Amino acid sequence: MSSITIRTATRDDIPEIHTMLGELAEFEKLADQFVGTTEQMELEIFDLAGGPEALVAEDPAGDLVAYAIYFENFSTFLCKRGLYLEDIYVRPAYRKQGIGKRILSKLAEIARQRDCGRMEWCVLDWNQNAIDVYEAIGGDVLPDWRIVRLDQTAIADLANKSPEYDHG
Repeated sequence: MSSITIRTATRDDIPEIHTMLGELAEFEKLADQFVGTTEQMELEIFDLAGGPEALVAEDPAGDLVAYAIYFENFSTFLCKRGLYLEDIYVRPAYRKQGIGKRILSKLAEIARQRDCGRMEWCVLDWNQNAIDVYEAIGGDVLPDWRIVRLDQTAIADLANKSPEYDHG
């Protein structure tokens, strides 16, 4: 769909990106975890150094139809930066039109320009449509890796624990 423009997000895009984030949370059956605000999102993307970045897809009328949020990470084995895709979302009416692939291609271009050693993201194991797309563009869905996550409570609990040292 050549009439769709892929571009870097601006501050003015934040409310609509946030709305689409809510749509993604519903799609992934994680709406109860969607608690971030537009103000937090704007701060993280535009005001804090080293924060995430965002791309949006815009139709000819100026409406946002998709977004991607990404950030740089680091591969110790490669000793190179990488690009990590946190979210990619295309609104249902615009799916299967190549928009997601165009966004992924733009991200690959950014990763190449930054000399990244790899580009990575997660996919839910039940989202076979997405898995098929990712494999079709050359992605490997790694079967042996699992995500480990600490939420804010677990972070605080772990940070407050005193390590026991064996001085014997």
